[in-house]
Amino acid sequence: MNEMNTKIKRFAQLILDAKNIVALTGAGMGTESGIADFRSPGTGLWEKVNPDEFASIHSYVSNPKKNLDFMLELGMAIFVAKPNKGHKALTKLQKLDKLNGILTQNIDGLHQKAHSKNVVELHGTAYEAICMGCGNIYPITVMIDQVRIGKYNPSCEACNGLLKPNAIFFGEPLRSETLIQADRLIEECDLLIVLGSSLLIYPVAFYPRKALSLGAKLAIINIQETDVDASADLVIHDKIGDVFPRIVSIVKNEIEEGH
Repeated sequence: MNEMNTKIKRFAQLILDAKNIVALTGAGMGTESGIADFRSPGTGLWEKVNPDEFASIHSYVSNPKKNLDFMLELGMAIFVAKPNKGHKALTKLQKLDKLNGILTQNIDGLHQKAHSKNVVELHGTAYEAICMGCGNIYPITVMIDQVRIGKYNPSCEACNGLLKPNAIFFGEPLRSETLIQADRLIEECDLLIVLGSSLLIYPVAFYPRKALSLGAKLAIINIQETDVDASADLVIHDKIGDVFPRIVSIVKNEIEEGH
């Protein structure tokens, strides 16, 4: 048996042995649906544009038009994207009662499109706009419709405040209620599965370390190495869609045979 097959079987066994599993997904989860990630060498968005200029709250407020042109281009890729084999495998794992919840850094809504439940969107969503004045939330189309007619300071119907996509920009804190949900999932899990995250952005980078410190096991699938690889129980450097469905298929077969 080659090394990859051995790792896939070990990964499946970790899932079978666990009682409370949480998945943590990053941009690598969406690349297989055609959404560019941020940090991959040569292809990442932040190699093409400076995040301080195009994804910080300060740059957005000072120059909404420049930022909105970039965000609409990224948004169009998100809105047409479909769940890939990795998303569907997570949903299948959840239907097998082997996945408690998903923490995602992604704003693409693809876990929900794949019919996964209990998804915590750590960095917000591309499908909503929020008023920076009163906090009212609108479908993103309300904002896009204003921009399409040349209104590059899209405004709230209630208070005329500036609208922004309801995603977390650089310079903005994560929402406290989101952090509470995430902490609860991490504290209760006995296996954390990381899929497609470089684990460079905090507080997300802290979650694997926290899970390990509380006695949970850690399994990672990511193309690039991460700073947590050495502490993980199992690491696979490969595409999620090539590997994770195979793992879930083994889990499904073992559960069905066990019955």
